[in-house]
Amino acid sequence: MSASPLTARRLPPLAKYSLSFGFVACIAWLLVSRLQSTDWHAIVASLDAFSTPLLLAGGALTALSYAVYCCFDLLGRRYTGHRLTNPQVLKVSFVSHAFGLNFGVAGVGFRFRLYSLLGVGPAIVARVYAVSVGSNWLGFSVLAGAMLVARLVTLPAGWHLGEVMLQGVGFALLAGAAGYLALCGMSTQRHWTVFGQQIDLPSLRFAFAQCVLSALNWLLIAGVLYVLLQQKVELTIVLGVLLVNALALAVADVPGGLGVTEAVFLAMLAPRMPVAELLAALVAYRAIYFLGPLALALLMYLRAETNRAGRTGAAHRSGPAHRCSFK
Repeated sequence: MSASPLTARRLPPLAKYSLSFGFVACIAWLLVSRLQSTDWHAIVASLDAFSTPLLLAGGALTALSYAVYCCFDLLGRRYTGHRLTNPQVLKVSFVSHAFGLNFGVAGVGFRFRLYSLLGVGPAIVARVYAVSVGSNWLGFSVLAGAMLVARLVTLPAGWHLGEVMLQGVGFALLAGAAGYLALCGMSTQRHWTVFGQQIDLPSLRFAFAQCVLSALNWLLIAGVLYVLLQQKVELTIVLGVLLVNALALAVADVPGGLGVTEAVFLAMLAPRMPVAELLAALVAYRAIYFLGPLALALLMYLRAETNRAGRTGAAHRSGPAHRCSFK
C-alpha cells in the first residue's frame, strides 16, 4: 500500500481547478435543468409515503456499511503495527469517515487530530489513511471493472461513451486490481520506493481482505439506495449508478458530493422511475447515510476534545499530561 496519501503525482493546480470547475458547471446545469420542472409537492408526498420499516432497513444497512468501512483502519493498524485498541480505532475511523463524507478533505484532518490525541504520530496516521483509501478504491476497481466488462452499466446517450470504451475501462480496472493482488502474492521484493516514499507490500491475505471488505461496503451502500428507491430499480443498476457517481465525485471534488450525486442519479435513473420518487429517495439517503452519522460523529468528537481539555487541566494541577482515551 502507498505509504502516504501524498505520494501520487497531481495535476498542476490551475489544470486541476479548471477541470473541477468545468465539471461542476456541467453538473449544475444538468441539475438545474432537471429541477425546473420538478413538482416539489410530489417530492414531499413521496417522503411522507416512506414506511418506518423501510427507513429502519436503510438505517441498518447504513450502520453495516460504516462498520465495514471502519474495518479499513483495523487493517491499517495491522499494516503499521500501532497499539491502539479495537474500540479506539473504530471510533476514530467512524468520526473521520462521517466528517469526510460530508466535508471532503476535512475528514483527513479529523483523522490526524483524533489519532494524535491517542498518541499516534503523523507518519503512522498517513500510512493508515493510505491503507483506507487504497482499500476503498481496490474494491471499487473490482466491482466497477466486472460490471463494465459485463456491460451492466449503461450511460445516458448524451454522454457519448461507447460500450467498447467502457469495456476497455473495465478491463483496465480489473488489470490494476489483479496486478496489485499478484504483487502482494508473488513478488519477492517486499519493499519498494515510489516517488521517494517507502512502500511495504502486504501479504496476499491482507490484500484479499482489503478487496472483500471494500466490495462489501460498496454493495451495502447500493443496498441503502436500493431500499430507499423501494426496489423499483434493479440492484445491479443502482450499483452501476453508484460507481459512476463515485468517479464523478472524484473529478468534481465537491464536499459531500452535494448536487453531483443528485445530478448523476437523475441523469441515469430518471427514465426508469418518477423524478419525484427518485429525489425523495436521494433526500432520505442524504439524511440517513450522511447527516445521521455526522450528528453522532460530532458528538463523539466534542466528547473527545472535552476529555482532552479536562485531562490537560488536571495534568497542570497534579502532574504529567495524560492522553485522551477517546472512550
